[in-house]
Amino acid sequence: MTVPVTVNLLDPNTSLQGLTRGLGGIARSGPITYDVDYGEYARWIYVGATGNIAYLRWDGTVGDMPSAASGVWHPVLSIRIISAGTTVAANQIRWGS
Repeated sequence: MTVPVTVNLLDPNTSLQGLTRGLGGIARSGPITYDVDYGEYARWIYVGATGNIAYLRWDGTVGDMPSAASGVWHPVLSIRIISAGTTVAANQIRWGS
């Protein structure tokens, strides 16, 4: 029997999730659209094809992962994937929190 569980959005500005939410694995994930916020804070980026990834960090600064390995969840704190500087197709990238 499967029991649905509600998982709160990951938000570093609130203490409602406690330490276990921040230290746990991926509880939520979704597809990305270039230059559009995910709708929540992400702790992970999955890359399905090798290439460069440019992203907006939680603090609003831009980060990049040159030659990101494919088939891996990378521990990256982000809120958006930026099209300029990203060479991986959007359908090959997912966010996770």
